[in-house]
Amino acid sequence: MARAEHSILRLVWVYSFIITAVCIALAGIFYLTHWFTDLWTGYIINGVIFIGVMLAVIHANSALGGGASLYQLAVSGIITTVLATIMIATVTVLFHLVTVPTDPATLNVSNEEARINEYSVQTRQGFWVFMVGNILFANVTLGVLGTLIGAIAVKRDQKTENAG
Repeated sequence: MARAEHSILRLVWVYSFIITAVCIALAGIFYLTHWFTDLWTGYIINGVIFIGVMLAVIHANSALGGGASLYQLAVSGIITTVLATIMIATVTVLFHLVTVPTDPATLNVSNEEARINEYSVQTRQGFWVFMVGNILFANVTLGVLGTLIGAIAVKRDQKTENAG
């Protein structure tokens, strides 16, 4: 059984890195095209988290030969969610720090234009609301939802008591 637990731990890390890589690639594209402030880009990244965690849970069950308990599946999904969310949040903060100028004078625009510009003080301060709301809360919520749906989907016809 120790080998199976090691296999599950490896799966958790692999899926966390795959989810993070896809989300980072999408975020990079959205930052380069200046679409990152559009809501639909966040929904795509949230969808990647949801589907990725659900697939991780399903794969974890098959790695244990279909005999994983709901607890084991839930733990693997939650850990995958937390790891991916931490990595995505870290990269998002780095993207923000690298791409957003901190001095409105460097924008070479008038005060009125700087106020409504996407790099204005209001937009930079709004980033942290976006960070907590979309990156942390929404990703964790959808990861937990993906965990629950994935775990229940693979265990819906379970007949034994010890795996439930």
